[in-house]
Amino acid sequence: MRPITFIYDDLGLLDTASDAVREQLRDLVVMTPSTEFSDEPIVLDSMPSLDHADDFMDRVIAMMTDLHVVFTLSALVGERTDLEAALAEPLTLATLNLAGLRRFHGAFDGEYEWDSDENGLLVDWAADGATVRLHVPDPREGTDFILTAKGPHGDFEWRSFQELGVAL
Repeated sequence: MRPITFIYDDLGLLDTASDAVREQLRDLVVMTPSTEFSDEPIVLDSMPSLDHADDFMDRVIAMMTDLHVVFTLSALVGERTDLEAALAEPLTLATLNLAGLRRFHGAFDGEYEWDSDENGLLVDWAADGATVRLHVPDPREGTDFILTAKGPHGDFEWRSFQELGVAL
């Protein structure tokens, strides 16, 4: 089952959000009181710091699991009320691009595997010729992560939140 990425409006701003904001959040399912989970989701409720790469790595790893993920709106935009500006920042765009990849890439309809050893963490999704792979190498290698997506629409690779934070 494809994992779903939810948004929880802890700031109370989505009811009055512009169409542009709604379009930017299109890959996130708005969480409501009627939303039910068969398993506990991963809840991401704090904004990652640009000073701490590990904060964003936690986000990347969570988005590559087979569990549902719930973001609070404040985790995406901080305490800002200018949603359009906040959603245009590279760190937020990288998160939204991960949500889009998770929602639409065919690999997420397939098999999920992960492994960890002295070489780092390796997460694989594969289905019908489509693959997504996350490699988080040993920190001594100097690379935060390598995320690759292969499928009928081409092959892509990202190595930083800056690379993920551009329009896909």
